[in-house]
Amino acid sequence: MGYKTGGTTALRILSAVVVVSMLTGAEHVGAAPIPKARPQAGNVTLLPPMPLSQNKATIKPLRVPVGKPLSLVPVSIKNQRVFPPAGKARMCVLRGWSVKVLDAVDGPGGCGIDQPVSLGSVVSGGGQEIGLTMPVQIECGLAQKLDGWLQDVAVPAARRELGASITRIRTAAGYACRGRNNKRGAKLSEHGKGNAIDIAGFSLSDGREVTVEEGWDGSSAEVRFLSSLHKGACERFTTVLGPGADRYHRDHLHLDQGCHGKGCKYRVCK
Repeated sequence: MGYKTGGTTALRILSAVVVVSMLTGAEHVGAAPIPKARPQAGNVTLLPPMPLSQNKATIKPLRVPVGKPLSLVPVSIKNQRVFPPAGKARMCVLRGWSVKVLDAVDGPGGCGIDQPVSLGSVVSGGGQEIGLTMPVQIECGLAQKLDGWLQDVAVPAARRELGASITRIRTAAGYACRGRNNKRGAKLSEHGKGNAIDIAGFSLSDGREVTVEEGWDGSSAEVRFLSSLHKGACERFTTVLGPGADRYHRDHLHLDQGCHGKGCKYRVCK
């Protein structure tokens, strides 16, 4: 009897200890803080955003004139490198376009051209092709001067004074192995070096034609137009001869790059 009572008492004590332990553990579990939910991976910024550049370059689309091939669209070469052409071809670079330099011309009596180019047309700053009534062969350096004069002087003057565009240039002479004013025995003309060009008139977009011979003393608009061309040429070429020079130039403007005076520092403008 005593043994059963002691065993029962021990069992009760053990049961009480287990219950107390369970209640204590439950208390600790209940007291533990609930961890905060982690944000979803899609809302987490792993790296700071890259700073945006403040210098945003604006790319302008190339404007190609309607009906003109891309090869005739002038492109400004300012601040750009001009790469040599492929192969052995040499090029004469003008105002945003270029023409092939031909083989040197070796003529009699000092005639000839070191870097000849053949021009059948020129290209205005707006991409318009202006034809020449007669193709001319001239020195590359003169072609560059001619191109600048047409772009900066002739084309704007036609729009300003005549309200039209130049569509064709009446050319009278380029390279020609002869003496000055076609006189036998005279000093070699700059034409004989491909260093001169004669221009006799201009065809306009409205159908009119202005010639040097008739327009020099023509309407007030024609006089202003040709006077502007003459004045602008005197600022670019070393020799400019028009109807006011002599009877040999009554019907055209003679433009050349001849040497005048010591060190070629002088100009002739008549």
